[in-house]
Amino acid sequence: MKIEILGTGCYNCIKLEMLIDDVLMELGMHDVEVARVTDENYIRKYMPLDEIPGLIINGVLASMHDLPDAETLKEWLRNAEAAAA
Repeated sequence: MKIEILGTGCYNCIKLEMLIDDVLMELGMHDVEVARVTDENYIRKYMPLDEIPGLIINGVLASMHDLPDAETLKEWLRNAEAAAA
């Protein structure tokens, strides 16, 4: 599984990255690639810059602008893992 956090390093981008790390540890998902993407041109392919942070799971935009809660994020990650299997 690959997760990309789209953002320029703002507070919410960092908060999302920390939330993802916590949820991955809780779920025991250690083989997940997590990358923070700051390239504005790449971000614009998925969403407007004023809607950061964005979250991409396995190439699909899962959220933008708002931070998901931990339970929602867990559900998305479980679904993505099941779809990849």
